[in-house]
Amino acid sequence: MSQFLNQVNGAGPKKILSLDGGGVRGALTLGYLEKVESLLRQRFNNETLVLSDYYDLIGGTSTGAIIAACLAIGQPVKDIVALYTELGAVVFGQRRYPIIPRSWKMLRSLFKSSYKSEVFEALLRKTLDVGICDYEKIKCGLAIISKRADTYSLWTVANHPDGIYTHAMDDLRLWELCRASAAAPYYFSPKKLQLKTREGAKFEAAFIDGGVSLANNPAFQLFLTATIPSFGFKWQPGADNIFITSFGTGNGISRDNVETLIKSRTINWASKIPELFMTDALEFNEVILQMVGKNCGDGEIIDSQYLDLKEVDYSAQKLLSFIRFNVILTKDYLKTHLGIEKTDAQVASLVEMDHYENIEELLRIGRKAAEKIDQRHVL
Repeated sequence: MSQFLNQVNGAGPKKILSLDGGGVRGALTLGYLEKVESLLRQRFNNETLVLSDYYDLIGGTSTGAIIAACLAIGQPVKDIVALYTELGAVVFGQRRYPIIPRSWKMLRSLFKSSYKSEVFEALLRKTLDVGICDYEKIKCGLAIISKRADTYSLWTVANHPDGIYTHAMDDLRLWELCRASAAAPYYFSPKKLQLKTREGAKFEAAFIDGGVSLANNPAFQLFLTATIPSFGFKWQPGADNIFITSFGTGNGISRDNVETLIKSRTINWASKIPELFMTDALEFNEVILQMVGKNCGDGEIIDSQYLDLKEVDYSAQKLLSFIRFNVILTKDYLKTHLGIEKTDAQVASLVEMDHYENIEELLRIGRKAAEKIDQRHVL
C-alpha cells in the first residue's frame, strides 16, 4: 500500500490523468499515451516507468475507464494497445445478425443489444480481475465513472481509503466496474452490480455507460473527486496545486443528410443516442475547464460559437491547471493538421464507436497527433 499512499497523500502538486469515452476510438487516446509514457521515461531516465508512477489520480469514462484501470494497475501502454486490438476484434467483430439490412438492425435493437456482453466481460475479467480497494495491485488513485440507470444518478467509484463510500464498494472488481462504465445503450446491455450501503446492507443496481451523462469527458468530475472531502483525497484546489491532463478519443459526428433526418423514424435514432450525449458532454466540459482553470496548452476550438474561449476570464483565482489533447475527425482537419488524407466515407467510419476495423488507423492518428507533444506539455 506504500506506493498508493505516497501517490495520493504525498506532498506537492497533484497530477490527474483524465480519459474520455468513445468506444474503439480509445485507440486514438492510446496513440497519445504512448508518447506521454516515452517522454516521462526520458525525463526520469527510467525505461520501466509506467503512467501510474507519475499520475496521482487516473480516471475515465467508458473506454477511458478501461484504459484508466489498466494504467492504474501498472500496465505499460503497449500492453493496453494489445488488449484493445483483441477487444476490438473479439467483441465488436461479433455483431448479432450481421447481415440483415440496417433498418432491421434498428428494429432488432429494441429487443437485444448489438453486441454480446458476456464476451466483453470475459475479456475484461482476464485483465482486470482486481478489487477496487486492492492497494497492493492498484498503484495510484483510480476513479471509474458510470451512470446508475435505476436512479439516473452519476456514479464515481474512487478508491481512496478515506472515502465515505469506498469500503461499501470494496467487493467490486475492476472488470465489472469497467463493464458498467462501458454499457452504452444500444451497444451493450446494462450491467447489474451488487452494492452495499455505508451501513453494510446489500442491494442491487443497474448501470449504463458513464458517457450518457455530462462526464463523457470526465476532467471536471475528476477535479471534484480530488477536492470534495467525501471522496477522501481532499486535495487543495489551485492552479499551482492540481494539474489535469485530458485526452479525447476524437471529436466528430457522422453528418447525415438533412432531409434524411427530418424523415427519420423514431427507431432510427436509437444508435445515435450515445453519441448525442457524448458530444454535448465533451464540449460542455471543455467550456467548464476553460472557465475555472488555467489552460496550459495552445487551446482548441470548442465550436464555431465559443471558439477557444482563451480571451474569456471569469475567475481571477483559478481552481486548477489543465491541458487538453484531442483530434477533430473531419476530412479537412486530418489533412491540414496531420497530413492524413481520408475520403468522406472513411471519416464517417472513423467516427463510429464500434468499427473495430479502424483500431490500427485510430492508433496511427493518435500517434501522428502526439508528435506535437514535448516535455513542456506533460504537466
